[in-house]
Parts: sequence; C-alpha cells; structure tokens
Amino acid sequence: MRKSKTIKRDFYNLVIKIFVYTVISTIVTYGILIMTMSLRNSKPTDYYVKYINQIAEEVKKNGDSILNGNLINIKKYNEELQGEVIDLSGNHLYGENGVKNDKFDILISINQEKYDNNYIYRYIGITQNNSIKAIYVIKAPFDYIINNYKTNMGATLIYILFMILPIIYFLLYLFIFTSKLYKSMSKNINILLGGVQKISDGDYDFYIDGVEGREFNKIQESFNTMVKVLRGNIEDLSTLDEERRMMVSSIAHDIRTPITVIKGQIEIIDDLKDKPNYKMDDNMKIINKNCDRMTTLTDNLSLFYKVEGENFLLKNEKVDLEKLLKDKQIEIRSMAEKKNVEIEFKINLKKQKYVLDENMLFRVLDNVLYNSLRFTQKGKITLEAYDDVYDMNKINFKCSDTGTGFKQKDTSKLFKAFYQDEDYKNHFGLGLYISQKIINNYNGKIEAYDNQFGGATIEFYIKELEEYFIS
Repeated sequence: MRKSKTIKRDFYNLVIKIFVYTVISTIVTYGILIMTMSLRNSKPTDYYVKYINQIAEEVKKNGDSILNGNLINIKKYNEELQGEVIDLSGNHLYGENGVKNDKFDILISINQEKYDNNYIYRYIGITQNNSIKAIYVIKAPFDYIINNYKTNMGATLIYILFMILPIIYFLLYLFIFTSKLYKSMSKNINILLGGVQKISDGDYDFYIDGVEGREFNKIQESFNTMVKVLRGNIEDLSTLDEERRMMVSSIAHDIRTPITVIKGQIEIIDDLKDKPNYKMDDNMKIINKNCDRMTTLTDNLSLFYKVEGENFLLKNEKVDLEKLLKDKQIEIRSMAEKKNVEIEFKINLKKQKYVLDENMLFRVLDNVLYNSLRFTQKGKITLEAYDDVYDMNKINFKCSDTGTGFKQKDTSKLFKAFYQDEDYKNHFGLGLYISQKIINNYNGKIEAYDNQFGGATIEFYIKELEEYFIS
C-alpha cells in the first residue's frame, strides 16, 4: 500500500494528522485544566460582574443621594473596583477621576457594558424625577490572568499554559510527523544515492530496490533503466575496444604477410641472380600479386574509414542501372568462366535512370558477387535486380549461388569488420561490412542466409536518392 502513495498524498496526510491530533490533545487537556482550575478556587473572567450588578441596584435606589455627593462605597464589594460619577457631557463630578473610557460615547453607553483592554465598563444612569441627570461609571477587571495573578499564581500559570497549549501541540506533532516523513524520504534518497555511488565506483552490475512512494518508484524504475543502458553501453564500448584491437592486429597481420612474401622473393632473387639461365618471372609474379594484395587492403581500409565517418554521404547522380548491371555481368562472367561457373542476371527495372551513387553501388555489387564467386567452385551464380511492387523508390537485389554456403550459423557476424571465414583466413573481412555501411546510407537493409541449393544467398535493397540533391 505504501508503495502506491504519492508525495502529495503524504503531505495531505501530514496536515490532517497534525490538525486532528492537535485538536484532540487540546480538547482532552482543556478538560483536565478546567477541572484543575475549578479545584483551585480561581476567579473566572467575569468574576467582578456580579459586584457590578449589585452596585447598579444600589445606584438605582440611591440616585438622589449620589447626586448630592454621597457616593457608594464600592470598595466594600472589592478593592479592584473603581467608580466615577460624570455628567451627561462626560465631566467629572465625584469619585475617582479618569475611570471613564473616552473611546465610548457616553449617551449611547448608558445602562450598557463596554469592554476594552481586559476591563469591563458599566455606565449606570442616575435618575431624578424620571430623567437621567448623571452617570455612574463602574470599572472592573475582565481577564482571567488579572483576576488571579496576585492571589492564585498557580491558576494563572495553568491558564497561560491553557492559552499556548494548541501551539505547543501543533509544534510537537509537526516535529513528530515531519520527522517520520523525513525518515521515509531519507531512506528513499539514501537508496538512490547508494546507486549513484556504485556508478561512480564503476559498478554497473546492480539494480536498486526498496523505495516507497509512487514518485520514488518511478525514479527507481528510471534509474534501473539508466543503469541497464549504461551497462549495455559499457559492454558495447568494451566490445568495440576489443574489436578495435582485433582490427589493428588483423591489419598488421594482413600487411605483414605480403611484405614477408615480397621480402622472401627478393632474397631468393638476390641469391639466384648470378646463376646462369636464372629467370625471375615467377618471383616477380608472386611479388606483383602480393603488391596487388596490399593495394586492395589499402583501398579497403580507406573506404572503411570513409564509411565509418559521420560525414559520409552518397553522391547523387542519375545512373543507367540496367547498363551498369549488364557491364558487371560481362565482367564477372569472364572471371567465372575460368572456374566453369555459370553467371545469370535477371533484370526487371522499369526506369531508364535512377538517382544513385554509382561508385558506391558498384562497390557493393563487387563485394557481393566476388564473394559469391570466391566460394563457388562449380554450378551457378544468379543475381536478380527488380523494382519493388509497393515502393517505387525501392530497388531489390538478390544474389544466390550453389557454393558451400555459410559455415557461420549466426550470419549477422558476416557483416562485422575483419570477419574471416574459417576456410578462408587470408581474406581481409571488410567487404560485407563496407557493403552494409553503404546500404545503410541508402536507407536500405542487407541480410545473408543459406538457400535451398546448399549455397549462399545475400539479399538487400536500397532506396533511390532524392533527385533534388543532385548538384
């Protein structure tokens, strides 16, 4: 249940709990304090009102005497009482001076009680011959603390506590419940910080668990997803780093091998050059062959780094694709005749010209066809090229042979840089990788699989480039 709560709901609950607990605690404590104060014989706030009522009755009975200057002895009721007789204009006549309160309108206040600054004022009209001739002003304390602080300090202190108790309870429960909420949120934050620390320590093989609250659960899920992505990226970087090391090693090997052969042939020539009738034609053929091999490797490496670059772009030009394919058929057929391999091209293209990069497409076709010819000792190689039925900008290619097929079950590895087949270790392993990179720039896709004849099939498609990009 706790895991589904939101932070917003937690704060709502916090406010409600503080309010409810404060009210209940205050009510219970008030009841106890009221009982305590009643047992201490304290003077309530309106304690002096009863004396004022008695004095008012006495004033009514002795109006004529008061007007003649015979004041009532109000001190006999209580020492805290004060009295002053004033005329209807508010002027002092008898008694204590300054008892009246200038805040009140005298005529409106006759026979009424007024309250100001913890005191009660009673303006009692003094009548003679049924008319009010003067006003007797009685002043008395009207505050619990004033009534008791001299005679009952204990009750006074209890009353002060009574007044500030809600604030004390509020602060107490605010501290208790916010501390509890803080501990819960602190626990969640510490779990997340622990995960952050693991990442900073280079540990990505973990996931965090145990947080509470809907928002923190979302953060936890996002955090675990981030760690998973980071772990994958680290593994990819590690794999990439390993591939780079293998690539450097493979390049070094591929360069060292023909150089070693060339060096060996030169040493043979040097040893045999002085012998009569010695011909170095065979040695030169071997040297030329290995020089060609190094040239091919250099060209492939140059193209490899070109297609790897972020700024690699295809050149847009109008190409007579059918003519290009027919020329390629003549070229590959001349090579295949030496191995008694039949070459067949099935071309079904509707347009006369297509917007393509001729050189890059030529490179792809070379890689696919010569790779097929390399592993086909007899039989047939077929290349199909046709427009897509559903997408007029899409061109499909399919090269099938009757060769040995793919030894690699996971054919996706064929498209990795410097991949080498077990049966053909002296191959550089860049052709299909470069082809895939070029095809990707055509917004296309390439795949490889074994066909029903036991041979290999490489199938790919490319999309015609936008014509308005042609310079």
